[in-house]
Amino acid sequence: MIDSEKCITIAVTGSIAAYRTCEIVRNLKKAGYPVRVIMTKNALNFIGKATFEALTEKLVLVDEYESYMAHIEVKRLASVFAIVPATANIIGKMANGISDDLVSSTYLAIQCPVVVAPAMNPGMYLSKPVQRNIIQLKNDGVEVIDPLEGIVVCGDEGKGKLADNSIIESRLIQNHMSYKS
Repeated sequence: MIDSEKCITIAVTGSIAAYRTCEIVRNLKKAGYPVRVIMTKNALNFIGKATFEALTEKLVLVDEYESYMAHIEVKRLASVFAIVPATANIIGKMANGISDDLVSSTYLAIQCPVVVAPAMNPGMYLSKPVQRNIIQLKNDGVEVIDPLEGIVVCGDEGKGKLADNSIIESRLIQNHMSYKS
C-alpha cells in the first residue's frame, strides 16, 4: 500500500499542457490539500515523474505493475480523481470502457467523483468522435471542465486550451471536500 490518506488524485496524460499540472499540484499542496499523481507513459514525454514526486512528496506511479494492483491502491485513496490534462486518447478510452494502462484502469475502478480537463488541438477537440465521447462521459457522471479558446502550441486557434488553473483547482477542492464530508 502506498499510504492511507484520502487525497486529490491527478492523472497526467500526454499533452504539452502537462507542465501546467505542476502548478496545479503545487497550489493544492501549498493550500494544505493531500495530492497524489499518476501518469500515462505518454505523459513522460512532456514531464518527468520526479517533478511530481518532488511536488507531492509521494511516489508517482506510471505502470500498473509498479505496485501490486496499483489501480486498486490508487482508487482506494482517491477522494476525487482528475485527469489533467485529458487527451482525446484518454477521453476515448474512458467513454468506451477501455482499460489498457494505469490511468484507464483506475478510472474504471474508481468510486469517487471524476473530473476531466481536456486539452488538445481545437480540430481534435471539436471532432465528432471527441464530442461524442465527452457527451458519454457527462452521461456517465464525469464532470468535464471545458477548455478555453485561444492559440494552441501548434499555432491553431480555437477551443482546446486547458482551462484556467484556478478553475480546475476550485473544482478539485470542492469535490475533495464534499467527498470527505
